[in-house]
Amino acid sequence: MSKLVPTHEYTVGGPVLKDRLWFFTAGRIQTQKEGRQLVATNVPYTFQEPTRRYEGKGTFSATSNHRFQGAYTKIIDDQVNNTFNTAASMDLNSLETRKLPQDLYVVNYSGVITPTFFVEGLVSRRRFTFEGSGAKSTDLIDGTLMIDNARNYRYWSATFCGVCDPEKRDNQDFYGKGTYFLSKKGSGSHTMVFGGDAFNDVRSANNHQSGSDYRILGTGSIVRGAGESAAIYPVLLGDGTTRIQWNPIPISSKGSKFRTYSAFYNDNWRVNAKLTANLGVRWDKNHGLDQQGTLVVTTSAVSPRLGVVIDPTGGGKLSVTASFAKYAAAISNSVADAGSAAGNPQQFRFFYRGPNINADAKAANLTPTPAAIRQVFDWYTANGGANLPFADAPVLPGVARKIGSALKSPSVLEYATGVNRQFGTRAAARADLVYRDYRDLYVYRQDTTTGKVAASTGQQFDLTLVENTNDLKRRYAGLTTQGTYRFTTRADVGATYTLSRSWGNFNGESVGSGPTPGEILQYPEYRQASWNYPEGDLQTDQRHRARLWINYGLPWVDGLTLSLLETLESGVPYGANNLNNASANGVDPRPYVTNPGYLTPLTGAVTNYFFTPRDAFRAEREARADFAANYTYGLKTGNRRVDLFFQAQVINLFNQFQLCGSGDTVFLNGGTVTQTRIDQTIRTAVSNPTLYQPFNPFTTTPVQGVNWDYGPNFGKPLNRFAYTSPRTVRIGFGVRF
Repeated sequence: MSKLVPTHEYTVGGPVLKDRLWFFTAGRIQTQKEGRQLVATNVPYTFQEPTRRYEGKGTFSATSNHRFQGAYTKIIDDQVNNTFNTAASMDLNSLETRKLPQDLYVVNYSGVITPTFFVEGLVSRRRFTFEGSGAKSTDLIDGTLMIDNARNYRYWSATFCGVCDPEKRDNQDFYGKGTYFLSKKGSGSHTMVFGGDAFNDVRSANNHQSGSDYRILGTGSIVRGAGESAAIYPVLLGDGTTRIQWNPIPISSKGSKFRTYSAFYNDNWRVNAKLTANLGVRWDKNHGLDQQGTLVVTTSAVSPRLGVVIDPTGGGKLSVTASFAKYAAAISNSVADAGSAAGNPQQFRFFYRGPNINADAKAANLTPTPAAIRQVFDWYTANGGANLPFADAPVLPGVARKIGSALKSPSVLEYATGVNRQFGTRAAARADLVYRDYRDLYVYRQDTTTGKVAASTGQQFDLTLVENTNDLKRRYAGLTTQGTYRFTTRADVGATYTLSRSWGNFNGESVGSGPTPGEILQYPEYRQASWNYPEGDLQTDQRHRARLWINYGLPWVDGLTLSLLETLESGVPYGANNLNNASANGVDPRPYVTNPGYLTPLTGAVTNYFFTPRDAFRAEREARADFAANYTYGLKTGNRRVDLFFQAQVINLFNQFQLCGSGDTVFLNGGTVTQTRIDQTIRTAVSNPTLYQPFNPFTTTPVQGVNWDYGPNFGKPLNRFAYTSPRTVRIGFGVRF
C-alpha cells in the first residue's frame, strides 16, 4: 500500500550586522505513518509519529580572531500507537501514545590568541523526557501486563506505566581545548592539542514495569477469531508453569548523576615529508551518584593512543598507516544505577497454584482475560500474597543487588593498519585492517563468596554484585576497501567492500538498552560455558558488506545529477537457543547439582542453553538498489544568486525483498525482552514435559526430537520488520538565497 509522507522543511539565514553578526534558523515538520501488524493475532494498525523540529543559531564575531556562537534545538516528537516491542505485542491494548520532547542548548567560543595558539570552549545542556510510555491505568486488573510465557508475547496492558512519573534523561557538558603549533628547523613540526571535559549524565526514572506493578507470566495463550475481532484468552495452569511477578518500587528516584571528568593531550608530529607520528593520552575519572544519592563509582582510566603515517616517496601519492589505541566508554547510567533502591523495581515471583484457567483449548467457553486476572489475584490474596514462597531468587536493588567496589568503564583495544594510494588525478584506492578486543564488560556475579544480606524485614538473600569481567568475550576484525574513479567533472564511480567478523560469547549491548551485564558469573555451579556461553559469531556479525555507486551529471541538462547506489549485505547469524525465553523453554540443571549453600539456587528451574552453535543459521543476504535525482537551477537577481533545487529519492528501487531480519535480546532489570524479528522459539521438557525428556546438561548431549525440538515457526518472520524495507519515494524541493 502506497503512503505519502509530506515533509516540510525550511532554512533561513544571513547577516544581521555585516562581518559581525549572523543568524540561522531551520525547521522540519513531518508526520510519519507506518503500517504495522500485531503478532499472533495479525491485527493491522498504523503507527504515527508527528515530529516538529526547530533550530536557531546566532554567531557573533567581535573581531576576526574571536567568535561566539549560540544554538538552540527543540524537538516535539509524539508517537501514536507505539509499543515496547513490535515483535512481541499481540493486541491493541499493548499500544500507547507517548511524547518524547527534547531540547538542546549549546554555547561555544573559538579564538586565536597568537598565530600559533588557538582555544575553544563549549557549554551544552540537553533535556529529554519520556511522557506516557506504558499502561493507561494503575488498576490491578487493567494495569497488569500479561505474558504468554511459551512464546514471550505480551498483551492486555502496555509495558511500563504511562500514567506514572515521566522519565527524564538529561546531560550537561563543559569542554575546553587548546591547540598549539610548534615548528623547529631540523625537528619537524608539532600540532599539540590539549584540554579537558566535564560531562554529567543525569537520569530520573521510577521504572514501573507495568501499570499495577504486577505481571502474570502465563503458561500460554489461546487466540480465537481473526483481525480486530480476535480475542486472546490466557492459559494459566496451577502446575508451576504460571507465575505472578510483583515489581514494587520502595523508594522514589532522587535523580542519578554520573559525571566523567577528562583530560587529554595529543601531539601530531610531522617529522619530515615521509614520516608523521601521533602520540596521545586521555585520562577519564568517573564519579557516579545513583538515584538514591549513593556514591557508587569512583574509578579512573588512562587511554593511550599511538600512530604513525609513512609516505615512502614524500609526494602524497602513497601512505601507509599503523596505530594502537585504547578507548574507554562512559559508565552506563542504567548499569551503575542497578544497585539503587530508588527508582528501580524489586522483583518477586510466586508460583500460581490455583485452579487451571483455560486448560482446554477446545472448550466452547473460555475465561476472558479480566476474569482470569481477577481469579489469579483472588487466589494470590487468599494464600498470603507476598508472603508466598518465592519461585526464584528475588531481585532487590540496594539489598540483594549492589554495585561492586571497583566498577569501571568497559574499554576496547584497537589495532589498525592501512594503505592509501592515489593514481594520477582521477583514481584512488584505500584498504584498512582493524582488530578490536573488548575488555572489562559488565557482569552480574553471584557465587558462594559474595555472601548473603538481610532486608529490613529480617529476610536473608544471596547477594549479587555488578562488576567487570574478561570472561565475557567480544572481538571484531575487519578489512575495509574503497576505490573511486572520476571519468569527468560530471561523472564518477566508486565502491566499498568490508570483510569482517564479530565473534565471542556475549553480544553485550542492544539498541534498546545499550550496554547490558552478562550472567556468566551468576550461580556458576549451575552453568557450563560450552552450552551456556559458547563462543561463535555474534548477532552483529555481517561477514560481507558492499556499496557500489555511480553519479552522472547529464551534459544536456545543466544542474541535473543522477545517482544510483547498490547495497549488498550478507545475512546475520542466529541459533537454536532459549535466550529469548529461558523461563519457558530452558533446561533444568538443579537435579544434577548439589546446592553449595545458596538460599535460592539459580532463577527457578531453568537456565540458558544453546542446542546448536549460536551461529548455526543465517538470515538471507540483502540486495537493494537506491536511486536519487538532484536538480539545481540558478537565478540572478541583481547582485544576488537564488538557487531553486529539487530532489527525488527512491529507496529500494526494484522493490526487492529478503528475509534479512535477525534476533536480538535486551536484558532489562534482570529480565529479558526479545526483539527477535525471525522466530527462534524452541521446545524443551520445561515447556512441553509430555513431549520431551529432561537431561543432564553436564554429562549428556541433548537429542533433537527426544530432549528438544524447533518450534513450529522457527526461522520464519515474526512481522514485516524481518524483511527488506519496501520501496520508498522521497521528494524535496526548496529555494536557497
